[in-house]
Amino acid sequence: MTHTRIVFATDNKEKYGDIVGYLRQQGFANTMIVTNGDEVLRCLHDNPIDFAILDIDLPALDGFQICRIMKSAAFKHGNDVPVVLLSGTHQNYLASQLACSVGAYGILHAPVAGADVLHLMYQKFCPEKVPPGKASTLQYPAKALIAANDADTARMLERVVSAEGYGILAANDRKEVMRVLTMERPQIVFLSSDMATLNEAAILKQIKKTMPETAVVVIVDRGSEAIMMNAMKAGADDYIIRPFDEKTAAGVCNNATKKYHMKRLDKQMNEAELQTYSIIEGMVDGVILMDTHGKIAFINRAGNEMFRYLDVRRDHDGAIVGFNNVEFKEICSEIFVKKQRYLSCEIRTKENEEKYFVVVASPVPDVAGEKADVIIVLREVTREYQLQHQVVKTERLFAVSNLIAGAAHELNNPLAGIQLCADLVLNEPSISEKAKKYLNRIQKETDQIQSVIKSLLTLTGNYTLSKEPINPNDILEEIIEQKADQFEYANITLFKFLDEKLPVVFVDKNQIRRVFMDIIENACASMGEAKTEKCLTIRTEGQGDKVSIIISDTGPGIPQEYLTRIFEPFFTAKHIKHSKGTGLGLSIAHSIVHQHNGRIYAESASGSGSTFVVELPANKCSSVSL
Repeated sequence: MTHTRIVFATDNKEKYGDIVGYLRQQGFANTMIVTNGDEVLRCLHDNPIDFAILDIDLPALDGFQICRIMKSAAFKHGNDVPVVLLSGTHQNYLASQLACSVGAYGILHAPVAGADVLHLMYQKFCPEKVPPGKASTLQYPAKALIAANDADTARMLERVVSAEGYGILAANDRKEVMRVLTMERPQIVFLSSDMATLNEAAILKQIKKTMPETAVVVIVDRGSEAIMMNAMKAGADDYIIRPFDEKTAAGVCNNATKKYHMKRLDKQMNEAELQTYSIIEGMVDGVILMDTHGKIAFINRAGNEMFRYLDVRRDHDGAIVGFNNVEFKEICSEIFVKKQRYLSCEIRTKENEEKYFVVVASPVPDVAGEKADVIIVLREVTREYQLQHQVVKTERLFAVSNLIAGAAHELNNPLAGIQLCADLVLNEPSISEKAKKYLNRIQKETDQIQSVIKSLLTLTGNYTLSKEPINPNDILEEIIEQKADQFEYANITLFKFLDEKLPVVFVDKNQIRRVFMDIIENACASMGEAKTEKCLTIRTEGQGDKVSIIISDTGPGIPQEYLTRIFEPFFTAKHIKHSKGTGLGLSIAHSIVHQHNGRIYAESASGSGSTFVVELPANKCSSVSL
């Protein structure tokens, strides 16, 4: 097929360009487009072609004239080239007869589909590829099957039908009718009820099953109205009563031809409608068709799914009034009154989970060209917003990283000087005990400042961890002892469940201590104004290859919408009374745990306390508690 040379002659590429593209996709890559008859004849003269498709409405030389020249004795290059003519009309009997007279292989009437042309080409070059039921549906000339034992009836129908441009097929019994029908696929069948072995209802059902588009005309004798009625009920499209004249037969033939083409057109439209429906149903965007009153005429699967996340407001009759911040009246005003081509807006939902949608509304013209309906396309852009937010967060973190790195360098130098001076003074023999006390306090506070600087550097990734085997229970015991007075002062009851066989972890002790300290301090702060019993629960568990540290409180809890954001840098919930600080504590904790190949997360519900879980990988070298 790739070497089959095809010339497609049309000056209307907009109308037939899709057919050319379709043929190329189906393997007929060597398909060229020309725009007039001279180019067709030039192609024939320069290089032999295998197939020609000619638009009847070509300028200068039309398709009929080109075909006649190609088939003439004076132009031997085109005698054997099959020619298919394309007619712009739905059906024109004169065009069919003229196509036959000029030697065309076939003629296709509007609407012409790429599959129609492809089937004709398959019939010529690849008969084995023609699908069952399509063998001669498009073959030229059109065919009519006359199944009648009465010779006079058969001869009259043959004269009339052949005059209409049909090729004639004949059958004398039921078996022959089905054989011809299967092999030749005629467009019209004239079926006589006087055939000896014919059962009208049974054979009509077989014909309709084999080729639904075929128009069936039943021939009955005068006075056989009951037979005619049964045949029509069984699926016959028309009837003709004997005796009849040629004018009556011609009229019936014309009507049958129209019905055949109407069926084919209906079939194509149904297939196109089904294809369109399948495409719309398969879209990831929501598509909603509504009238100007807000009544939904159609909504696809994605639209129904997206409606679950929207606050859809309806009138008493079920019409859509609006959803979220979008008012349907405003949409109609913009596109119908202000004549906007479309209206675009954004929706943000915050019910169960935060989602973002873009809404695009545009008018849909009716048959008369008036703007009668509204089509609304809903596109979920949550992922795009998340990526955008991530980019902003990364840029902010990068800026903060540079700031912290510079600040840490500037702070470490004077801190080192302070510590050195404190050490020198402490080593003086004459120093008083009171001075020693204050100097020790200075050293302790500078150590604390350095610890904070290390935590900030850990957040930015500018700090190397000093890891060692540690039992998390030891760190927690130190913090509990340090905070004992605070717990007592704040009336916080401590529940401690530390696993005695907890495996050791390979961590930076100071950094992990910072994580536990921040979580415990946050828990105490959250219970600061609680009127119920204040309980802090600290539990450790060894779970195979990981160690879990679970810290729970009985504070007011964290709203669901904040659970995914509390570990972001600078995030603070200002409307929550206990929420204070810069918003770096939990983000630093998250960074520290992440650098230890661990995991930290929170579980909470508003009004029922919070639980923070830190998971660290157990040290594989030892599982014995210290």
